[in-house]
Amino acid sequence: MKTLNLVVTENCELCDKGVQAISLLNIFFRIKKVNVEDGHQEYLLRVPVLLNGDKILDEGILSKKIILKNLLFS
Repeated sequence: MKTLNLVVTENCELCDKGVQAISLLNIFFRIKKVNVEDGHQEYLLRVPVLLNGDKILDEGILSKKIILKNLLFS
């Protein structure tokens, strides 16, 4: 099963909403939450950020439609 990394930060309401928004993707992908402080500081002002390797699938207000489009055309 392919792993997607979700870059989040502590006490982030938008990150919590992002986790809920992409929960359906757990059927097809393993979603690994990683803290922005753990080597992803470049995304500090852009969290949540969903990554496929080092390719950004979506950021900010996460959209399943945009994520799926980016997965299909990557």
